[in-house]
Amino acid sequence: MVKSGAKKEKIDEKVLRDAVKRALEQPRLAFYSPLAASVLNYRKNVIPRYSISDELANIVEAAIREKWPGLATRAGKMLGRGGGMRRASRER
Repeated sequence: MVKSGAKKEKIDEKVLRDAVKRALEQPRLAFYSPLAASVLNYRKNVIPRYSISDELANIVEAAIREKWPGLATRAGKMLGRGGGMRRASRER
């Protein structure tokens, strides 16, 4: 059984290059979720040095790699991260 979105799709390289360029200029995403905000704010208050931003990025990137593995791999290579893996520590 093929997962929704996991099937092989043709990647438009020009569109992907433009998307990567825009992502490098503005990598921040925003979304509305009181549930996520509640859980993550709780964790921030009980876990020393907990980063909501790092946690969300790890969760979202893992889901993206699962849903669109080919696209995530291509974008990761263009970003110089081989498959879209995040750096272990982020510069602030």
